[in-house]
Amino acid sequence: MKMLVLVLAALLVGVSLARADDRRLDLAGVERVEIIGDAATVKLTARPGGTPQAHLAERRTGWFSRWYSSWFYNDCRTSSRMWVEGVVLRVEARTPSLLESSDCVVELTANLPPDVSVRIDLAAVEAQLDGRFAALDTQTRAGDLVLAGAVDRVDLRGTALRARLDFSEAPPRAVHLAVGSLDAQITLPMQASVGWRVDAKAALVDTVRANDSDGATQIRVSADFLRLSIR
Repeated sequence: MKMLVLVLAALLVGVSLARADDRRLDLAGVERVEIIGDAATVKLTARPGGTPQAHLAERRTGWFSRWYSSWFYNDCRTSSRMWVEGVVLRVEARTPSLLESSDCVVELTANLPPDVSVRIDLAAVEAQLDGRFAALDTQTRAGDLVLAGAVDRVDLRGTALRARLDFSEAPPRAVHLAVGSLDAQITLPMQASVGWRVDAKAALVDTVRANDSDGATQIRVSADFLRLSIR
């Protein structure tokens, strides 16, 4: 009986470590975030006054998720990890192998100092960014990205991407989008001047703004199939 209790305790500890990385990292001096790996849900906030912290976890989603429990030995086990290296918060997202559960997702939630730069290089990503960022650089095969706040420069590259970029607080200097299939909506302050150039096989551009080649914000888009709205 004592041996059984020890085995069960070991399994539960192993699952807990696999499902979350709750180490308290010192993020006060972080200037850049780099996220690499397979696939993840990313939620980043960079607002003044917040307490810098990050949480990395794996959870089960989908129709059958409620039928599983942490007693299962293969309950969303991954090797995802995060650490601070100098002024960089590094995150490595690893989804379970094919032999493990296929309905598990890696989640990163972080409250960051304002004006950090963010680089996301994931096979698939669902990202929400809120606040003031210095730069956003994303590379993905499939992505859904929502941003609200201010960013000086945005570079998005990928195979298929939906992007909702709300720069109502402050206009960016440059937005570069290079995506095979792109559905993008860009919102700018009413007084902002903007210029754009589109190179696509098939494109639908919806805007009432004047195309100002000398505008403070310059948008460059390269895509095979494109739907772009500039508000």
